[in-house]
Amino acid sequence: MVVALVLFPAALLVLAGIAALLSIRGSTLAITAAGVEVHNYRRPVILVPLDRVVRFEANRASGNFSSLQPRTAVLVLTDGSRLPVRSLAAPDAGTGVDALNARIDALRS
Repeated sequence: MVVALVLFPAALLVLAGIAALLSIRGSTLAITAAGVEVHNYRRPVILVPLDRVVRFEANRASGNFSSLQPRTAVLVLTDGSRLPVRSLAAPDAGTGVDALNARIDALRS
C-alpha cells in the first residue's frame, strides 16, 4: 500500500510531462507577410496581422517545478495583450525567440 502511495504521484508527474511534450510537438507557428499564425495544439488557429505584433518574449517559468517546464514564448501585441505560443520554431525563421523576432523585423523592412 505504501508503494502505491509513492508511485501514484510519480506516475502523475510523468503523465503530465508527456502531455506537455505532446502539446508542444503538436503546435505550429508560421510568420509570413500576412502575419503571425499561431496554432497551439487542440486550439483553433489564430492569425495576427503583422502590424499588430510587437515582438516575441520568452515565457518565464515559475512555480515549484519551473526547471521542468517546457520552453515556450509569448507574442506581445500592440494593445498590450499577450498571446501564448507553444512552438519556438517557424519555417524560414529558425528556432528561438531571437530568430522569431529577427524574422518579424526582416518582414517589416
